[in-house]
Amino acid sequence: MDGFEILTENYIKELKKTTIYKQYREKLANLKKDEEMWQKVSEYKQRRFEFEKNTSGDELFDKADGFERDNEFIFENKAAKEYLEAEAALCKMVREIYYTITQSIEFE
Repeated sequence: MDGFEILTENYIKELKKTTIYKQYREKLANLKKDEEMWQKVSEYKQRRFEFEKNTSGDELFDKADGFERDNEFIFENKAAKEYLEAEAALCKMVREIYYTITQSIEFE
């Protein structure tokens, strides 16, 4: 194993020690206790991905409110809402790390 692979493994170990990651795993476990809601959240995430991928910038804002309104029942479920918030926090943390790396290596 080369130095970069070792650093990557250490990075992953450290990431898993963060409060953000631990909260994400806790909220995921809580949500999965309700199999039906977990399925609905999984479907929502897939539909949201497809919606964002297939909707242009101009119509994204026009249609986003309707999409969210159609799926607001998910956010009314405490476990689902907490999971989605924890997932968003983890994604934000990872995005910020990627940004720092790409800026540091002058990736264009």
